Amino acid sequence: MHFEGLDLNLLVALDALLSEQSVTRAASRLCVTQPAVSVALQKLRVQFSDPLLERVGRRMELTPFARELVIPVKELLHQIRTVVESRSGFDPQCDSRNFRLLMSSSIAEIFGVPALRELRGAAPNVHCQVDVFVAPDMLRRLQDGEIDLCIQVFQPGVWEQVSDIESISHEALFSDHYVLVGDASNRLLANGLDFDAFCRIDHIETRFGGNLMSLPERGLAGIAKRPKTPLIVPTYNLAIAAVLGSQMTAIVPSRVAGAPWLQDKLSIVEPPFEIGPLEQHMIWHKRNDNDPGHSWFRGFLGNFGARNMTPVV
Repeated sequence: MHFEGLDLNLLVALDALLSEQSVTRAASRLCVTQPAVSVALQKLRVQFSDPLLERVGRRMELTPFARELVIPVKELLHQIRTVVESRSGFDPQCDSRNFRLLMSSSIAEIFGVPALRELRGAAPNVHCQVDVFVAPDMLRRLQDGEIDLCIQVFQPGVWEQVSDIESISHEALFSDHYVLVGDASNRLLANGLDFDAFCRIDHIETRFGGNLMSLPERGLAGIAKRPKTPLIVPTYNLAIAAVLGSQMTAIVPSRVAGAPWLQDKLSIVEPPFEIGPLEQHMIWHKRNDNDPGHSWFRGFLGNFGARNMTPVV
């Protein structure tokens, strides 16, 4: 192993390669060309006297030594960034920062886009990349540093657990509740539905990322009697689009159903079974608790939510 002349920029490439286990995906993550990452990998192999990535069958896997590097490299990069960025706190009018955010498409529509639009005036040099592909590995992606902040429900059992759940921080952002929706012409919803009537109507199920059940669907899964579900969609907006012009129902957050473009298009009633509260949280890794820029950004989002997301009755 050789450390003389080590290019610290290679550590950034190493972190991406260890996380993605693919030259192609690492290049996409770093916004550089695939040949550039291939060159970096060759230099790293010489530097560490280890292949780091090996082909096993049709895919690449980390060597035992590379697996030992995953967490130390990530923590080292964070420490370097913290030292550089904490030199004088964070000045939103002058300082630059990039944030990678994860939220559902509906949260992006009702909260994310409006908040980030306002962010342009408060912090002109802060840039955000929003990912709306919600999957069970959200907490692992936070732990690995693939994303900086999530806006989602923080509830045990919903998300795949990370190796150290105590390393995850979260803070309530705004609240909502679920409603049952159907097309405005659906007379069966005119006076609400009891559970038996609900079970006689086809229901549209929402599963994020194709396999992560929403909270209402998790509740229905524990009930022996339930409606037929001829259609499964990955977002609440698609569930609403599917009920329009049909006799089917869907269960979605009230803020999503209340979007201006849906006015007079939906019948909205209370679900005929207990679902529980819907609390949207900011979720991040504790390594960012005292990061000046990250802390300022969380405060901005919290203030925006307090001013614009009044409690839904």
